Amino acid sequence: MADIRKVFRGGTGSLIFFALLALGLVGCLIWLVQGRLDQAPPWVNLQPQGEVVGSKTAFTLEAGDPDSGLKEARVAITQGNLEKVVLNRQFPPGGGPGAKVELPFTLEPQALGLKEGKAWISATVRDRSWREWFQGRTATLTREVTIDLVPLNLAFLSVNHLLHAGGTGVIRYRLNKPAKESGVAIDGRFFAGFPQPGGPQGEYVVLFALPRETPGTVIAEVVAKPGAGPPVLQRVTLKINPRRWRQDRLNLPDNFLRRVAADFKVANPGDPLSAYLEVNREMRKANHERLRQVCSQPRPQQLWSGGFQRFLGKSMARFGDRRAYMYQGKQVDSQEHLGEDLASLVHSPVPAANNGVVVLAEPLGIYGETVVLDHGLGVFSMYSHLSQIDVKAGEEVKKGAVLGKTGTTGLAGGDHLHFSMVLQGEFVDPLEWWDRHWVKDQLEGQWKKAGAPAPPVKAAAAPAKAGKGKKAKARPAKRARPPQ
Repeated sequence: MADIRKVFRGGTGSLIFFALLALGLVGCLIWLVQGRLDQAPPWVNLQPQGEVVGSKTAFTLEAGDPDSGLKEARVAITQGNLEKVVLNRQFPPGGGPGAKVELPFTLEPQALGLKEGKAWISATVRDRSWREWFQGRTATLTREVTIDLVPLNLAFLSVNHLLHAGGTGVIRYRLNKPAKESGVAIDGRFFAGFPQPGGPQGEYVVLFALPRETPGTVIAEVVAKPGAGPPVLQRVTLKINPRRWRQDRLNLPDNFLRRVAADFKVANPGDPLSAYLEVNREMRKANHERLRQVCSQPRPQQLWSGGFQRFLGKSMARFGDRRAYMYQGKQVDSQEHLGEDLASLVHSPVPAANNGVVVLAEPLGIYGETVVLDHGLGVFSMYSHLSQIDVKAGEEVKKGAVLGKTGTTGLAGGDHLHFSMVLQGEFVDPLEWWDRHWVKDQLEGQWKKAGAPAPPVKAAAAPAKAGKGKKAKARPAKRARPPQ
């Protein structure tokens, strides 16, 4: 006690003691202030990320604060002058800093007095820091949403009745309100629908590729996906006439293999056969994927008019040919031919088959110099092995306009045009599209007779030639050269 009294009486020791005590108090104050004036703000997130609120939609508020912890969380939805609080949570002092908080809640717009249309969801969280004049830091997330209260209804209207394997199907359907996405799912592929040309509001049409291999009866699903909730669908049974595809044997001469190994970038150019197989298999797959990407954003309007113009040349290979590639008497590969090979004079002008917009005008692997036209409603035409391209991407062309000249670029063994018809990235038989009667009756006839009852779905003979109803016989096709 005597020593402590001496300290308080004065002297050097007392000054040191008080100085240390003051420093300690200042340090404690700094530590306390820094602890309450945290460096990182709180964060907030709202799941799911969708922009549509249905009649009953579940959400989860995710939030946290790395330093002082959360103090409160609030979620409100606003429509016009009406604001409704749907979540208001206070957190006790000492809540775990840095801990993630998950708060589930459910929005029921009708119970809150909200209507269909636009609204805004705001989520705000506040931490326990002394910043903002002891009110704490805040983080706010605002999202515009659409309140969707009316269930989506779908009604099947009609389908074209002339169906054969590898051809084109056309289905009309009606929706009571716009959907997030609608169309037809068949054979593992989805084909988007478009507003029916010249039709009433709410009626749609979808053109889709029929499977090339079919047991005769196939189920197509007409699907519509609302902004919120599960999709609605109707199943339609399609009777498709099977096709007997031609069998083709192509011999691969050494000089052709060496040319392929020299012209294409391959892993082993010193082995011409391996180089050819790499190009014929892997590059073919990559080219088809590239084509799907090019065809993924079609124009929603019909651009074509009437039947598609056929290039005036001799038919050298047909759509759907099953090709066996032979080398030194042995089969080394097999592929499907997905277009029509047409040969005329060397470097013949190639006309546009119909009105459209150029979406690709560049080399495309095995197809060489290629032009692709968008004709609207998911319909595309493709012109390959050109020696010269006379158009550019984005250019509008009319039926008969010259796109370029025939050639031998890509995996071609002689001067010719490879012509394909493509629906949203899937190849279909061009013979139908060359037949103006088929285009008029089976395609345009579907939406021009809007409101008529759906015709019976029945099988039809697969035409061997445009405009004729004979079946294609299975027979080997003679080839003097190995085209792609």
